[in-house]
Amino acid sequence: MQIIFASWNSKKAAEIQRMAPKGVEVICLKDIPEAQGMPQAEETGVTFMENAQIKARYWAKKLKMPVLAEDSGIAIECLNGAPGVRTKRCIEDLDLQAKIDVDNPSELYPMLLKKMQYSGSKNTRAHWYSAMVCIVPQEKGRLEIVAEEELKGDMCDCAGDRVFGFDQYFKPFGCNKTLSEMDPEEKDRIGPRRKVFEFIIEEIQKRLGGNV
Repeated sequence: MQIIFASWNSKKAAEIQRMAPKGVEVICLKDIPEAQGMPQAEETGVTFMENAQIKARYWAKKLKMPVLAEDSGIAIECLNGAPGVRTKRCIEDLDLQAKIDVDNPSELYPMLLKKMQYSGSKNTRAHWYSAMVCIVPQEKGRLEIVAEEELKGDMCDCAGDRVFGFDQYFKPFGCNKTLSEMDPEEKDRIGPRRKVFEFIIEEIQKRLGGNV
């Protein structure tokens, strides 16, 4: 079974593929010629799940193929849940007078750590959320499966060499290292992304029968 991961981020697609069982191939939008030049889905949801549904339904309709969409991110308690679903707009939300590239972790997260310090709060707790939606076209209608999980931890100073989102700045509860300092397999074991993906694959197997 081939599943289109509704993202142009090949790193995320590779991470999902690493978790996939035998017989499941995960590819991203860069690998689909039909997707080239198509406009992006407008992520107007107020929750991670709503945004995941928007992307999954949009690309499933456009491509008429099995589609998996995820919306994920970090929510920092002392910043009232920022950056959350509004990562690209969190600078204006937090009223930060800064010109930074929000897609560059080495620019965004140090700025958020400074904002945490300025808040006067000693609360460093944060939540990594992963919401996934998988849509499989069928002769009559479609199969839609949803799942959401979270991993709790603390924001911290940058540690680790692997640059991937907030991984260098997030230390899960009970761990003495950041996600970036972990081996990929170790991160998979504790992270919410693997949990929701495995749930979705299991549900596809149950509802469609046989092995995926």
